[in-house]
Amino acid sequence: MDRNIKRILAVLVSVILLVSLFQGITPGVLGTKAEEPAEFNEHKKAAKSDRYTMYVNEDTLSLIITDKVTGAYMESYTSYDDGLANKTWWGAMNSAVVLTLISGNDDTKQANTFNDNITKKVTYTELGFTATLYWTTYKVGLTLEVSLTDSGLVVRVPDESIKEDGDKYKIGTIALYPYMGTSYLDQKEGYILVPDGNGALIYLDNKERRYSAGYSSMIYDTDIGFDESKVETLLWDEYKIVNTPEQVIAPVYGIAHTGDGIAYLAVVEDGAMRASIECLPNGVSIDYNRAYAKFVERKLYTQPTSNNSTSGSLHLTESERAHSDLQVRFIFLSEDEANYAGMANAYREYLKDLGVLKELETAYRTRVDFLGSDREKWVIGTSAVVMTRVNDIRNIYADLEARGVTELFTVFKGWQKGGVNNLPISKFKPDPKVGSAKELAKLINDSKAKGIRFYLYNDALRINPSEYNVTFNIVKKINKRKYEEETYKSVYEKFDWIIPSRTETLLNKLVSKMNRGGVNSLALAGITNNLYSYTYSGKNYTRYETAAAYLKTVDAVDKENDLVLEQPFAYLWGHTEAFLDMPMYTSSYIVEDTFVPFLSIVLKGVMPVYSEYVNFEANKQEFFLKLVETGTYPSFYITKESSSELIYTNSNNVYSSQYDVYGDEIEEYSKALSDINAKTAGATIAAHDMLENGVTRVTYSNGVKIYINYGESTAEADGMSIGSMSYIVAE
Repeated sequence: MDRNIKRILAVLVSVILLVSLFQGITPGVLGTKAEEPAEFNEHKKAAKSDRYTMYVNEDTLSLIITDKVTGAYMESYTSYDDGLANKTWWGAMNSAVVLTLISGNDDTKQANTFNDNITKKVTYTELGFTATLYWTTYKVGLTLEVSLTDSGLVVRVPDESIKEDGDKYKIGTIALYPYMGTSYLDQKEGYILVPDGNGALIYLDNKERRYSAGYSSMIYDTDIGFDESKVETLLWDEYKIVNTPEQVIAPVYGIAHTGDGIAYLAVVEDGAMRASIECLPNGVSIDYNRAYAKFVERKLYTQPTSNNSTSGSLHLTESERAHSDLQVRFIFLSEDEANYAGMANAYREYLKDLGVLKELETAYRTRVDFLGSDREKWVIGTSAVVMTRVNDIRNIYADLEARGVTELFTVFKGWQKGGVNNLPISKFKPDPKVGSAKELAKLINDSKAKGIRFYLYNDALRINPSEYNVTFNIVKKINKRKYEEETYKSVYEKFDWIIPSRTETLLNKLVSKMNRGGVNSLALAGITNNLYSYTYSGKNYTRYETAAAYLKTVDAVDKENDLVLEQPFAYLWGHTEAFLDMPMYTSSYIVEDTFVPFLSIVLKGVMPVYSEYVNFEANKQEFFLKLVETGTYPSFYITKESSSELIYTNSNNVYSSQYDVYGDEIEEYSKALSDINAKTAGATIAAHDMLENGVTRVTYSNGVKIYINYGESTAEADGMSIGSMSYIVAE
């Protein structure tokens, strides 16, 4: 055969082989039959684990993470250029690190690893690489450490590596791989997981530029050390008319490309106390979907120049940057787990492996809380308004027992002398009109003997300036102005906050006196879901230091007592026997497409989770179905007397609470939800699906499935008919 013909045939065979090796390649999916290439899309192989391979572009440090089993992959940069992004946006989209810089009063200057003059030294390790970066123009630098693990990716910046060598520019914020999992318009099927309240999704459909802003919220809520109250939520500067947005309770976010069968859950492991979660759909400035954590190193703040707020102020920058390592862990998920339920299950196992989550006793109990007393204005001072006495609680328990409701959980609020707003509490001294210390201790211990979990409520954060001298040991913002929390109530108009060291002292006093009185069960609030920066005795303290102090205090109480926490931030989850006041909805931001019970899936079957109060829900039928869907236990706020007695107190928002009104409802909720729990006891939520016909299907690890129909008509699912606004449990 002619040599040229042989060459042509050889070339044709090679082409055929290459096509067969890489057949079926689509955006986001690498051909599964191919050997792992040494290079992929101008990225070279840097590390591999049992399931994933990491590729890096050494020039930009951008990444591609591929699933070796399915061939799906995610990029940390955009491989599609629509030609509309300007230089700044294009640089950010293709950068491993994006900084904002502060110069004078300007904190908008951006620097990244794509556009700017930087010196870079890349050293490869067994698990990935380390890159030492220095922005020569701005004289700032840091070291980026990237490692591939069995479950995904860890990205880290050691605190000691951050450099600020110049006088003109200081680092404001740092974002690490802010475009991990990015996509253009609706080229990907999937969504962004938003940690708003219990959880929300932003779909990756074409938003048609409807939104000018995405979701942005600080992890563990705003920092009152810098941020002012928002008067737009007030009516005539007096009445609060808009609900407070839900907090970011857990430091997570995620992106799922459900069409490709790949997703990640990002966990902010270090630096979370001073970081925000940014979830931006396409159309917000650019037509690309993205989600990331933004670490705050320094902030600008306003310093008034006199006591007269109208006389002027200075704009200052924090003199010292925050000190913490910065670390984000990307947990990658594939195939059937590449969805929000898979993310929640992965987060649960991650927390269990860390020892943060312990598998607690999760037997069903209905939460029935009581209000003891509050105060109303009188001719001179205030007068007690007694709502529920110790003997009233005994009688209510007896009535519930007669109804067959014996599995109970109680938090007693307003038990202390002076009523529910007499704060702080440092003595085990009940309001005498509610009952004596001996009577209260006997009630608690008698209740425990019957299997009722009974806790005394303590807000360990707030101090009432109308009742106590607040000259010392109170929180002052970084500008040295006292922080005052407005109540928009008529009896006690403001509360101050106690600094962490004083909280520790007072809490230890209370617990010691409770223990001596034979009581060792406490429900803690205030410090469980608030973090702030503050100044004290000439020194500034960051949220890192506040969190460390609260963790130490809570740990000490937990070791000697039965402790439950009110809506605790995730860093405290290892120190509570139950989660109180789980949000059942989101903040309902317009950019969010739907609610998902992310936190409920994480905690169900591991820790008892109790809802916010049923009393105050406008649509109780829908709320009941939410309890069914999420596996959350109901909570009621109860008084013996009519709530009309509270109209002139700070508890005037408790507009319906009398036991005579709620006895039947408590019985109905208890019977229905305890029956469901009997079938799901000890199981976790394995899957959560929103079906096309409007039915939600919840699948438990023991095989039980619950179908919830929120629609206005009967719907079919898996061969069953579910009536409007009802549910079916299928074993």
